[in-house]
Amino acid sequence: MKIGINGQRLLVQNPAGPERYTYNLINALAKLDRDNEYRIYFCGKPDKDYFSKLTYSNNSFKPIVVKSRVSWTQSGLAKELKRNPVDVFFTPVHTMPIYRNKKLKVVGMIHGLEYKFVSKSVNFIKKLTLGKPEEYLVKKSHALIVPTLATKNEIIKRSWAEKDDPKISVVHEGVGENFYKRDTEEIKAVRKKYNLGEKRYILFVSTIQPRKNIPLMVQGYTEALKKNPDLTDTLLLIVGKKGWSSEESYNAPKKFGVESNVLFPGFLSDQDLASLFSGAEAFISVSLEEGFGLPLLEAMACETPALVSDIPAFKEVGGEFPLYVKPNDYEEIGNSIALIFHGGYKPERIYGAKLRSQEFTWDRTAQKTLEIIQKVAENI
Repeated sequence: MKIGINGQRLLVQNPAGPERYTYNLINALAKLDRDNEYRIYFCGKPDKDYFSKLTYSNNSFKPIVVKSRVSWTQSGLAKELKRNPVDVFFTPVHTMPIYRNKKLKVVGMIHGLEYKFVSKSVNFIKKLTLGKPEEYLVKKSHALIVPTLATKNEIIKRSWAEKDDPKISVVHEGVGENFYKRDTEEIKAVRKKYNLGEKRYILFVSTIQPRKNIPLMVQGYTEALKKNPDLTDTLLLIVGKKGWSSEESYNAPKKFGVESNVLFPGFLSDQDLASLFSGAEAFISVSLEEGFGLPLLEAMACETPALVSDIPAFKEVGGEFPLYVKPNDYEEIGNSIALIFHGGYKPERIYGAKLRSQEFTWDRTAQKTLEIIQKVAENI
């Protein structure tokens, strides 16, 4: 069987959730499957060492460079799929070619439907098209993968699919093997690297954008400092690359008078992240909406207490182990931050979260994804 995979965004700098998902899935598929032939479509030529690492030196995987002066998906990729057809095309980036061979079977992946949070920051034309690629993918793909039941329910809520539509499968994402509790020396090294000294800190990890609710998180942290003078020497680390409409997030520490307590170190490597998770008092995210929540899972694997918003995706990933708060209640967030700094997050929750994180592996994600692709190929 010939399987094509949309790798358009694999080569972007500072990869976010969808790019990390695509990389880890391909890497796990390469370890698992040497029977099928894979074509990975790139918008530029991947480095040989990068591609070898990505595909686990599996010769069944071939890089295909697709170039296009206009729409990469609707022009360049569409032409490539018609010229050199595959049996099944898998796309993990919410879009697929409109003009394609009728025999082409498509498996789509939708990470989440958070696009509604960008509507205030785009022009009128862009606003009209928000959600359209996702809706088209849901309706026209032969099978659809979502990372959580929460995302499936959002699709159903929009009437893009029926409640019991058999073509939608929930396949959880995984946590990388490099996310585990690091030793004292590694924690000391990362503290020194980012000039943290001996200060205790809580850690946020994700792209800086409006739906992450960072200003209210900073307000909650400020509330904790006001009510608890012993916490004035602590830090809030906001780790991640700059996203769209991020000005309010970057200005929040000054607005609330905690500039010296809040750091923005930018995008960090997984190795540094694992060490920072390991040394943190807690991982915090009061996001308004998520499709999955990889940083939460990574924190759990690193034995880091988690303080997160009580949204469906986080509950599905974290189960009973994180400390949940209402994302619009800065006082509750502040009180919960203080509770964690004061030792209120019990060790048994940390241990339970670690065990739960071990249920989420990229090998399992790849196995279930391959099963879905095979069923589509066989018209099951």
